[in-house]
Amino acid sequence: MRIDEVIVPNTLGEALAALKRNPDALLCAGGTELFSDEPADQAGRPRILISLHGVPELRHISRTDHYIEVGSTTTLGELLALKAEFLPETLRTVIRRIGTYAVRNLATLGGNLSAPGRFRDCFPILACMDALAEYRQGAASRWVNLNRLVGNRGTPLIPKGEILTRIRIPLTGWDLGIAHKLGLPRANSGKTSLFVALARTDKRVLSDIRLFYMSDRALRSREIETSIAGKRIPLSSRDMESALGAYASYCARMGVPESSVPRFLDLVRRAFAQLNEGAPA
Repeated sequence: MRIDEVIVPNTLGEALAALKRNPDALLCAGGTELFSDEPADQAGRPRILISLHGVPELRHISRTDHYIEVGSTTTLGELLALKAEFLPETLRTVIRRIGTYAVRNLATLGGNLSAPGRFRDCFPILACMDALAEYRQGAASRWVNLNRLVGNRGTPLIPKGEILTRIRIPLTGWDLGIAHKLGLPRANSGKTSLFVALARTDKRVLSDIRLFYMSDRALRSREIETSIAGKRIPLSSRDMESALGAYASYCARMGVPESSVPRFLDLVRRAFAQLNEGAPA
């Protein structure tokens, strides 16, 4: 990628002003996406880069009883260094499996959520948790549920001309948390996929379940999740097979390659089995 000019703002206001003057500029903090094996922009055209690394407003971390709020240029390594009560364990597991120690000390949470073309590892778990992202443009700001950044065909809808400033992560507890990475465990490329499952039970009833599969596209069906919620735990064979059939039909509608469907269904089946294993006798 050819970079003709680098702008280094010292404040968020300066960064927003620079982006307003250069709406097609590339935003960067850790820079790991620029040197990945699949650069987002391979056209070789001249680009202006706005470095957000030195903007202090984007590195703030705060916690309430209900959520943790993370500045977008907080590194993955800094997140792992937080106390246990600051970061949900399943999210911690996902982050720990991203890249190497050196990469995690450069890569930022905002960058992981902003890569165009393909979702990166933090997106599935945060979407399942209903995390919110704050975007700023000039004096205007808005909060967006991460699930709204998934297009109809499961591809990213990353806002342009705006700066991702904060991510708000709910601290709601889950009885089941699964994060299973397929492919090279440390790679950050299109050759890997990630399956995430979260579930909550109440008096042997499945009160909430969320399943997200990410490969070349994102797969999540709220409709199927709603149909499973309310079932008694352990799930019956009939309930599980019905859900698996629904997911198979969903994959067909989404245009998922037939060769990839069995792997996804096997991960769903294993999540159901793990949920049943944890059910009270």
